[in-house]
Amino acid sequence: MLHRLADPEVGASGHDPGLLRNALAYLRRERYELLDLRELFRRLAEGVPAGRPAVVFTMDDGYLEQASVAGDIFAAFDCPVTTFVTTGFLDAALWLWWDQIEYIFEHARKVAVEVELEGTSLHYLRDPVAGYAEALRDFIARCKRVSNQAKLEGIERLATAVEVEVPAQPPLRYRPMSWNQVRALELRGMSFAPHSVTHPVLSRTSDEQSQREIQESWERLRTCARSPVPIFCYPSGEAEDYGAREINTLKALGLSGAVAATLGYAGAREFTRGVDGPFHVPRLAYPDDLDLLTQYVSGLERFKEILRGQG
Repeated sequence: MLHRLADPEVGASGHDPGLLRNALAYLRRERYELLDLRELFRRLAEGVPAGRPAVVFTMDDGYLEQASVAGDIFAAFDCPVTTFVTTGFLDAALWLWWDQIEYIFEHARKVAVEVELEGTSLHYLRDPVAGYAEALRDFIARCKRVSNQAKLEGIERLATAVEVEVPAQPPLRYRPMSWNQVRALELRGMSFAPHSVTHPVLSRTSDEQSQREIQESWERLRTCARSPVPIFCYPSGEAEDYGAREINTLKALGLSGAVAATLGYAGAREFTRGVDGPFHVPRLAYPDDLDLLTQYVSGLERFKEILRGQG
Protein backbone atom coordinates (compact mmCIF):
# COMPACT_ATOMS: atom_id res chain seq x y z
CA MET A 1 0.00 0.00 0.00
CA LEU A 2 1.56 3.26 -1.19
CA HIS A 3 0.32 6.81 -1.06
CA ARG A 4 2.51 9.70 -2.16
CA LEU A 5 5.84 9.63 -3.97
CA ALA A 6 8.48 12.34 -3.84
CA ASP A 7 8.54 14.60 -6.88
CA PRO A 8 10.66 17.76 -6.52
CA GLU A 9 9.27 19.14 -9.79
CA VAL A 10 5.84 19.64 -8.23
CA GLY A 11 6.95 19.88 -4.59
CA ALA A 12 5.43 16.56 -3.54
CA SER A 13 6.98 14.62 -0.68
CA GLY A 14 6.64 10.88 -0.12
CA HIS A 15 8.33 7.61 -0.96
CA ASP A 16 11.73 7.85 -2.64
CA PRO A 17 11.28 6.79 -6.31
CA GLY A 18 14.83 5.42 -6.40
CA LEU A 19 14.15 3.13 -3.46
CA LEU A 20 10.94 1.93 -5.12
CA ARG A 21 12.97 1.02 -8.20
CA ASN A 22 15.40 -0.89 -5.99
CA ALA A 23 12.53 -2.73 -4.31
CA LEU A 24 10.99 -3.80 -7.63
CA ALA A 25 14.41 -4.84 -8.94
CA TYR A 26 14.88 -7.00 -5.84
CA LEU A 27 11.47 -8.65 -6.24
CA ARG A 28 12.14 -9.42 -9.90
CA ARG A 29 15.65 -10.71 -9.15
CA GLU A 30 14.36 -13.01 -6.41
CA ARG A 31 11.57 -14.24 -8.70
CA TYR A 32 8.60 -13.12 -6.65
CA GLU A 33 5.36 -13.22 -8.59
CA LEU A 34 4.03 -9.69 -9.07
CA LEU A 35 0.27 -10.07 -9.26
CA ASP A 36 -2.57 -7.84 -10.36
CA LEU A 37 -5.07 -7.18 -7.57
CA ARG A 38 -7.93 -8.63 -9.58
CA GLU A 39 -5.96 -11.86 -10.10
CA LEU A 40 -5.23 -12.05 -6.37
CA PHE A 41 -8.94 -11.88 -5.58
CA ARG A 42 -9.67 -14.55 -8.17
CA ARG A 43 -7.09 -16.92 -6.73
CA LEU A 44 -8.24 -16.37 -3.16
CA ALA A 45 -11.88 -16.92 -4.12
CA GLU A 46 -11.16 -20.07 -6.11
CA GLY A 47 -8.65 -21.49 -3.66
CA VAL A 48 -5.86 -21.64 -6.24
CA PRO A 49 -2.84 -23.31 -4.58
CA ALA A 50 0.03 -20.95 -3.86
CA GLY A 51 3.04 -21.27 -6.13
CA ARG A 52 5.84 -18.74 -5.88
CA PRO A 53 5.45 -16.09 -3.19
CA ALA A 54 3.26 -13.35 -4.63
CA VAL A 55 3.24 -9.59 -4.06
CA VAL A 56 0.49 -7.13 -5.02
CA PHE A 57 0.97 -3.34 -5.16
CA THR A 58 -1.75 -0.74 -4.64
CA MET A 59 -1.74 3.07 -4.45
CA ASP A 60 -4.40 5.27 -2.89
CA ASP A 61 -6.03 8.58 -3.85
CA GLY A 62 -4.95 9.43 -7.42
CA TYR A 63 -2.30 12.12 -6.99
CA LEU A 64 -0.50 13.51 -10.02
CA GLU A 65 2.88 11.96 -9.23
CA GLN A 66 1.29 8.53 -8.95
CA ALA A 67 0.83 8.88 -12.70
CA SER A 68 3.87 10.92 -13.72
CA VAL A 69 6.44 9.22 -11.45
CA ALA A 70 5.09 5.86 -10.25
CA GLY A 71 3.58 4.99 -13.62
CA ASP A 72 7.00 4.91 -15.31
CA ILE A 73 8.59 2.93 -12.47
CA PHE A 74 6.00 0.17 -12.35
CA ALA A 75 5.92 -0.06 -16.15
CA ALA A 76 9.72 -0.38 -16.30
CA PHE A 77 9.51 -3.55 -14.19
CA ASP A 78 6.33 -4.83 -15.83
CA CYS A 79 4.75 -4.74 -12.38
CA PRO A 80 0.96 -4.48 -12.08
CA VAL A 81 -0.36 -1.86 -9.69
CA THR A 82 -3.93 -0.86 -8.87
CA THR A 83 -4.56 2.78 -8.04
CA PHE A 84 -7.67 3.60 -6.01
CA VAL A 85 -8.91 6.99 -7.17
CA THR A 86 -11.06 9.54 -5.38
CA THR A 87 -13.27 10.45 -8.32
CA GLY A 88 -14.32 13.94 -7.22
CA PHE A 89 -10.62 14.74 -6.85
CA LEU A 90 -9.90 13.66 -10.44
CA ASP A 91 -12.94 15.62 -11.59
CA ALA A 92 -11.29 18.77 -10.13
CA ALA A 93 -14.38 19.28 -7.98
CA LEU A 94 -12.36 19.35 -4.75
CA TRP A 95 -8.98 18.89 -3.21
CA LEU A 96 -8.36 16.38 -0.48
CA TRP A 97 -9.34 17.59 2.96
CA TRP A 98 -6.11 16.73 4.81
CA ASP A 99 -4.13 18.64 2.19
CA GLN A 100 -6.31 21.67 2.88
CA ILE A 101 -5.46 21.38 6.57
CA GLU A 102 -1.74 21.17 5.78
CA TYR A 103 -2.01 24.20 3.50
CA ILE A 104 -3.79 26.20 6.21
CA PHE A 105 -1.23 25.44 8.91
CA GLU A 106 1.70 26.09 6.57
CA HIS A 107 0.33 29.52 5.68
CA ALA A 108 -0.72 30.49 9.21
CA ARG A 109 1.18 33.53 10.45
CA LYS A 110 -0.24 33.53 13.94
CA VAL A 111 1.83 31.94 16.72
CA ALA A 112 -1.28 30.53 18.40
CA VAL A 113 -4.44 28.97 17.04
CA GLU A 114 -7.78 28.43 18.74
CA VAL A 115 -10.41 26.47 16.87
CA GLU A 116 -13.54 24.50 17.69
CA LEU A 117 -14.10 21.00 16.33
CA GLU A 118 -17.48 19.40 17.05
CA GLY A 119 -17.84 21.19 20.38
CA THR A 120 -14.23 20.75 21.49
CA SER A 121 -12.02 23.82 21.81
CA LEU A 122 -8.51 23.16 20.54
CA HIS A 123 -5.47 25.29 21.28
CA TYR A 124 -2.24 25.05 19.30
CA LEU A 125 1.06 26.91 19.62
CA ARG A 126 3.57 27.18 16.81
CA ASP A 127 6.88 25.53 17.67
CA PRO A 128 9.93 27.71 16.81
CA VAL A 129 11.54 24.80 14.94
CA ALA A 130 8.79 22.38 13.88
CA GLY A 131 6.14 25.02 13.27
CA TYR A 132 2.63 23.56 13.38
CA ALA A 133 3.72 19.99 12.52
CA GLU A 134 2.33 18.46 15.71
CA ALA A 135 -0.85 20.54 15.47
CA LEU A 136 -1.31 19.29 11.90
CA ARG A 137 -1.06 15.65 12.99
CA ASP A 138 -3.41 16.18 15.90
CA PHE A 139 -6.06 18.08 13.95
CA ILE A 140 -6.13 15.55 11.10
CA ALA A 141 -6.43 12.67 13.57
CA ARG A 142 -9.30 14.42 15.35
CA CYS A 143 -11.06 15.11 12.04
CA LYS A 144 -11.19 11.37 11.36
CA ARG A 145 -13.10 10.78 14.59
CA VAL A 146 -15.89 13.36 14.20
CA SER A 147 -18.83 13.48 11.82
CA ASN A 148 -18.03 14.38 8.24
CA GLN A 149 -20.04 17.60 8.48
CA ALA A 150 -18.23 18.60 11.68
CA LYS A 151 -14.91 17.94 9.96
CA LEU A 152 -15.75 20.24 7.04
CA GLU A 153 -17.00 22.96 9.39
CA GLY A 154 -13.88 22.58 11.52
CA ILE A 155 -11.60 23.07 8.52
CA GLU A 156 -13.48 26.23 7.60
CA ARG A 157 -13.14 27.51 11.18
CA LEU A 158 -9.43 26.72 11.16
CA ALA A 159 -8.90 28.73 7.97
CA THR A 160 -10.86 31.65 9.43
CA ALA A 161 -9.00 31.50 12.74
CA VAL A 162 -5.58 31.85 11.09
CA GLU A 163 -6.82 34.16 8.31
CA VAL A 164 -5.85 31.83 5.45
CA GLU A 165 -7.88 31.71 2.25
CA VAL A 166 -7.97 28.23 0.76
CA PRO A 167 -7.80 28.36 -3.07
CA ALA A 168 -10.63 26.75 -5.02
CA GLN A 169 -8.11 24.57 -6.87
CA PRO A 170 -5.22 22.83 -5.12
CA PRO A 171 -1.63 24.01 -5.62
CA LEU A 172 0.47 21.86 -7.95
CA ARG A 173 1.86 19.55 -5.24
CA TYR A 174 -1.66 18.57 -4.20
CA ARG A 175 -3.14 18.05 -7.66
CA PRO A 176 -4.64 14.84 -9.04
CA MET A 177 -3.84 12.90 -12.14
CA SER A 178 -6.24 13.43 -15.05
CA TRP A 179 -8.71 10.99 -16.55
CA ASN A 180 -6.64 11.08 -19.75
CA GLN A 181 -3.66 9.89 -17.72
CA VAL A 182 -5.82 7.14 -16.26
CA ARG A 183 -6.65 5.78 -19.69
CA ALA A 184 -3.05 6.09 -20.91
CA LEU A 185 -1.72 4.31 -17.82
CA GLU A 186 -4.17 1.46 -18.28
CA LEU A 187 -2.42 0.69 -21.57
CA ARG A 188 0.87 0.43 -19.66
CA GLY A 189 -0.36 -2.00 -16.99
CA MET A 190 -1.82 0.18 -14.26
CA SER A 191 -5.41 -0.53 -13.26
CA PHE A 192 -7.89 1.67 -11.42
CA ALA A 193 -10.53 1.07 -8.77
CA PRO A 194 -12.94 3.23 -6.73
CA HIS A 195 -12.00 5.03 -3.52
CA SER A 196 -15.15 7.19 -2.94
CA VAL A 197 -16.05 10.61 -4.37
CA THR A 198 -14.77 12.96 -1.63
CA HIS A 199 -12.75 10.63 0.66
CA PRO A 200 -14.76 10.93 3.88
CA VAL A 201 -14.45 8.44 6.71
CA LEU A 202 -17.55 6.50 5.69
CA SER A 203 -18.57 5.48 9.19
CA ARG A 204 -18.81 9.21 9.99
CA THR A 205 -21.30 9.91 7.20
CA SER A 206 -25.07 9.57 6.88
CA ASP A 207 -26.64 6.53 5.25
CA GLU A 208 -27.35 8.57 2.13
CA GLN A 209 -23.83 9.94 1.82
CA SER A 210 -22.20 6.58 2.48
CA GLN A 211 -24.15 4.99 -0.36
CA ARG A 212 -23.59 7.95 -2.67
CA GLU A 213 -19.83 7.99 -2.07
CA ILE A 214 -19.51 4.33 -3.02
CA GLN A 215 -22.05 4.19 -5.85
CA GLU A 216 -21.10 7.39 -7.62
CA SER A 217 -17.38 6.72 -7.43
CA TRP A 218 -17.90 3.31 -9.04
CA GLU A 219 -20.23 4.72 -11.71
CA ARG A 220 -17.83 7.55 -12.53
CA LEU A 221 -14.88 5.18 -12.81
CA ARG A 222 -16.85 2.88 -15.10
CA THR A 223 -17.53 5.88 -17.35
CA CYS A 224 -13.95 7.21 -17.41
CA ALA A 225 -11.68 4.14 -17.28
CA ARG A 226 -11.27 1.45 -19.92
CA SER A 227 -11.36 -1.52 -17.54
CA PRO A 228 -12.24 -0.48 -13.97
CA VAL A 229 -11.51 -2.96 -11.19
CA PRO A 230 -14.62 -3.87 -9.13
CA ILE A 231 -12.77 -3.73 -5.81
CA PHE A 232 -13.32 -0.84 -3.40
CA CYS A 233 -10.82 0.82 -1.07
CA TYR A 234 -12.26 2.23 2.16
CA PRO A 235 -11.14 5.83 2.81
CA SER A 236 -8.86 5.88 5.85
CA GLY A 237 -9.58 2.16 6.04
CA GLU A 238 -9.15 1.28 9.69
CA ALA A 239 -11.56 -1.24 11.21
CA GLU A 240 -13.75 1.48 12.72
CA ASP A 241 -13.96 3.45 9.45
CA TYR A 242 -16.48 1.18 7.71
CA GLY A 243 -18.99 -1.52 8.56
CA ALA A 244 -21.91 -3.70 7.48
CA ARG A 245 -23.67 -0.72 5.87
CA GLU A 246 -20.80 -0.13 3.46
CA ILE A 247 -20.32 -3.83 2.75
CA ASN A 248 -24.02 -4.20 1.90
CA THR A 249 -23.76 -1.31 -0.55
CA LEU A 250 -20.73 -2.86 -2.22
CA LYS A 251 -22.51 -6.20 -2.56
CA ALA A 252 -25.62 -4.55 -4.02
CA LEU A 253 -23.46 -2.86 -6.66
CA GLY A 254 -21.88 -6.18 -7.58
CA LEU A 255 -18.34 -5.35 -6.48
CA SER A 256 -16.03 -8.27 -5.78
CA GLY A 257 -14.67 -7.05 -2.48
CA ALA A 258 -12.71 -4.31 -0.75
CA VAL A 259 -9.33 -3.57 0.76
CA ALA A 260 -8.68 -1.81 4.04
CA ALA A 261 -5.68 -0.14 5.68
CA THR A 262 -5.58 -2.65 8.53
CA LEU A 263 -2.15 -4.26 8.47
CA GLY A 264 -1.92 -7.89 7.50
CA TYR A 265 -1.49 -10.48 4.77
CA ALA A 266 -4.16 -11.44 2.27
CA GLY A 267 -4.83 -15.13 2.90
CA ALA A 268 -7.32 -17.65 1.54
CA ARG A 269 -8.48 -18.69 5.00
CA GLU A 270 -9.56 -15.17 5.93
CA PHE A 271 -10.87 -14.43 2.44
CA THR A 272 -13.27 -17.39 2.43
CA ARG A 273 -14.35 -17.03 6.06
CA GLY A 274 -18.00 -16.11 5.63
CA VAL A 275 -19.66 -14.06 2.92
CA ASP A 276 -17.95 -10.86 4.07
CA GLY A 277 -14.40 -12.20 3.89
CA PRO A 278 -13.60 -10.54 0.53
CA PHE A 279 -14.62 -7.15 1.97
CA HIS A 280 -11.99 -7.07 4.74
CA VAL A 281 -8.76 -7.66 2.84
CA PRO A 282 -5.82 -6.14 4.77
CA ARG A 283 -2.69 -4.58 3.32
CA LEU A 284 0.87 -3.88 4.43
CA ALA A 285 2.21 -0.34 4.20
CA TYR A 286 5.07 -0.23 1.69
CA PRO A 287 8.36 0.52 3.47
CA ASP A 288 11.27 2.38 1.88
CA ASP A 289 13.55 0.13 3.96
CA LEU A 290 14.54 -2.87 1.79
CA ASP A 291 15.30 -5.02 4.85
CA LEU A 292 11.79 -4.49 6.16
CA LEU A 293 10.32 -5.13 2.71
CA THR A 294 12.23 -8.41 2.63
CA GLN A 295 10.69 -9.39 5.97
CA TYR A 296 7.22 -8.65 4.62
CA VAL A 297 7.47 -10.48 1.31
CA SER A 298 9.41 -13.48 2.64
CA GLY A 299 6.68 -14.21 5.18
CA LEU A 300 8.97 -13.63 8.14
CA GLU A 301 6.71 -10.89 9.44
CA ARG A 302 3.71 -13.20 9.15
CA PHE A 303 5.57 -15.91 11.07
CA LYS A 304 6.30 -13.35 13.80
CA GLU A 305 2.60 -12.43 13.88
CA ILE A 306 1.69 -16.10 14.36
CA LEU A 307 4.16 -16.43 17.22
CA ARG A 308 2.82 -13.29 18.89
CA GLY A 309 -0.73 -14.59 18.48
CA GLN A 310 0.19 -17.89 20.09
CA GLY A 311 1.85 -16.00 22.92
